[in-house]
Amino acid sequence: MKNDKKTVLILLVAVLLVLCGIAGYKVFLFVKDKYHYLREHLDNIEKLVDYESERNYRHYDFDYSWAEENVLVAHAMGAYDGDTYTNSLQAFKYNYDLGYRVFEVDFDLSSDHYLICSHDEEYWRQISQSDDSIEYSLENFKSRPICGDVNTLDGKDIIDLLNEYPDIYIITDTKYSDEFRTKLQFTQLLNYAKEKDLTVMDRIIPQIYSRQMFDFVMEIYEFKSMIYTLYQDPDWETDMMALFCSKTGIGFITMGQNFLDQNRIDIWKRFGIKTAVHTVDEKEKAREFLKTGVTMVYSNLLMPDDFR
Repeated sequence: MKNDKKTVLILLVAVLLVLCGIAGYKVFLFVKDKYHYLREHLDNIEKLVDYESERNYRHYDFDYSWAEENVLVAHAMGAYDGDTYTNSLQAFKYNYDLGYRVFEVDFDLSSDHYLICSHDEEYWRQISQSDDSIEYSLENFKSRPICGDVNTLDGKDIIDLLNEYPDIYIITDTKYSDEFRTKLQFTQLLNYAKEKDLTVMDRIIPQIYSRQMFDFVMEIYEFKSMIYTLYQDPDWETDMMALFCSKTGIGFITMGQNFLDQNRIDIWKRFGIKTAVHTVDEKEKAREFLKTGVTMVYSNLLMPDDFR
């Protein structure tokens, strides 16, 4: 009798688990039947069901039409006068004239919590010749030229550029993925846009570094496009990444050259996910990546006319 009750209890628990994971399990069955590589990884079925059952992410119809005519992304606004990582006005204008229309920008928070276009404080001190006695404040950041006579930018300036140049797109590299600083950065961009033209937010493409950050960003504004970049977590399992992106609608994954391999490209391509690689400054190497199925290349130096 006890064994019968135990059997019934186990069956009830099993039914509940199946009901909780039914959506994820259906997704798994579909892709398993369609794609042979999943049939070779049947041991992952329990993990995949649990993963899909974990969160009920909303699916977004993100728009990646901006990538159709833009093979290259200007990394940190692109190089200017031999200097990289300046994220400067001069770098933007120079590379815009070369033909770039998609610009990746490094964002940081100043010591007084303003959004500035800076890779990090240490690098800013180096290129602005500012010792530790100079505070990393918005005022000092904007008033002190870098690399001799180059002008720095802040979050408000980025919104102004989006207003002035209606054909450009900004990919963010905001460094932080915790809730407080993520929301602080994107809220500032939103508030600046509200002062000018809110629609420019639709040409800002956030790069996220974690599943949690996806929620933080989309709570601030429903962006029209999104990229998952792997440089903070390059070892996240390829199939799990594919499922997360499929579930949320993310259609672009960016990673460094050292972590890019054909297997990853092929798996993500089967899920309709495009791949980008950073940072590539050799023309032939960039062409090799594109032949493997990579859609887009982040670069400091490459010429857009060579990749039309």
